[in-house]
Amino acid sequence: MLENIGIGIDIIEIERFKEKPYQDNEIFYKKIFHLSEIDYCLNNKNSSQSFAVKFAIKESVIKSINKKIDFLDIITDHLDSKPIVSLSKDPSYNFLVSVSHEKQNAIAVVISKKNSLNC
Repeated sequence: MLENIGIGIDIIEIERFKEKPYQDNEIFYKKIFHLSEIDYCLNNKNSSQSFAVKFAIKESVIKSINKKIDFLDIITDHLDSKPIVSLSKDPSYNFLVSVSHEKQNAIAVVISKKNSLNC
């Protein structure tokens, strides 16, 4: 049944994060990203690109589940160099994530599936 499946997509200009360096905007970043996500991004050569990708993932998750949730309820990580997602307050979702970036933009596509007991 398709009612348990959703899709979300988001594209963002990487420049938006370049213009807001973490060192000068910690409060902003901590409202969106977990400390593990911040550490991951800051340890990458192009941290603004990493932040943009993670932001696009979070926006895509929200669109795919069609619910208003807080950015900090969405946890992004990596498994075998591929992005993975979980929800801290609702483990009943599974996600497929695909990301891409180039010089100016980062994009994420998320497919969500809500597990139900009736399946």
